[in-house]
Amino acid sequence: MKVQVLFLAAGIALLSYGFTGSPQNKGASQAERLFARATPDDYMSDAGCAECHDGIAKNFPSSPHAALVSDPSLPLDKKGCQGCHGPGNIHQAEEDAEVISFRKMTPKESAAACLRCHAQTLSENHWKRTEHARADLSCVSCHQIHTDTDPAWETHALKKGKAGDPRTPMFVAKVDPKAMLKADEATLCGQCHPSTIAEFRTSNHHPVPEGRVVCSDCHTPHPTKDAKLTHDSLKGKCVTCHTDKAGPFTFEHDPVAGFTGNGCQECHRPHGANNPKMLNSVTRGLCAQCHTDKLATHYPGRTCWNAGCHVASHGSNTDPRFLKQ
Repeated sequence: MKVQVLFLAAGIALLSYGFTGSPQNKGASQAERLFARATPDDYMSDAGCAECHDGIAKNFPSSPHAALVSDPSLPLDKKGCQGCHGPGNIHQAEEDAEVISFRKMTPKESAAACLRCHAQTLSENHWKRTEHARADLSCVSCHQIHTDTDPAWETHALKKGKAGDPRTPMFVAKVDPKAMLKADEATLCGQCHPSTIAEFRTSNHHPVPEGRVVCSDCHTPHPTKDAKLTHDSLKGKCVTCHTDKAGPFTFEHDPVAGFTGNGCQECHRPHGANNPKMLNSVTRGLCAQCHTDKLATHYPGRTCWNAGCHVASHGSNTDPRFLKQ
């Protein structure tokens, strides 16, 4: 019996080591495996990298990343070129040579390599649950790390060729890119969201084509770990600009207040529409989506809000039927 217990304990220990103790286990990313096999002798100076990558090395000091990887007190696996791309001597080795090339890796492996340092932004498990990760994108799908290289679009992008091509902007009044993005936000996001770009070309739209609003004013491309603490409802996003609709009102209109339905989108399209005020409809049918009992009998002929009746459709402080403000 004791022998069986000992064998069982040894088996569990080996199984646990296989999943967690070995740097070569299948659960580790390529970057984790590469840095785990490295020894101090596998690292070289950045001058060694510059011998082959002179252009990149010359321009890298102007990159936002440069200040974060140049501290001499950093560990070897977080310092200089090799903090991102792996030990230089392993890259140059005659056998088992390996390097972290973000554009050539799978999106999953590429994102995992970035998250070694950007884990404070979001964890790998958090990233995997985002829509961008599910769409098989990675950090370098949107961000341009080395400013001297030509940023290229993803293979499935709306436009083809180089992101830096001056012919690529979606709108004339583009806003200069920030956060090391490949292009201005409308152009960048529009590569995967062409239907949204089409909505911005309608008669009534949010002023993205005019350069007064950018996508990230409303959307968070990769939520942070603290997103739950700062999470806004849909209305919370809208009233950042439309403050007169914020309330609270004595008599709330349920969809506007967020009590029912999809908030502002119950009546408005978020990006653009050919209807005035970006409404889903300009007829009484808009209100009839919810107030079905009023459609056939309740003052037919004009829209509910501009016939001099329910003028306070977002909420009222004086009238429960929204007949006045």
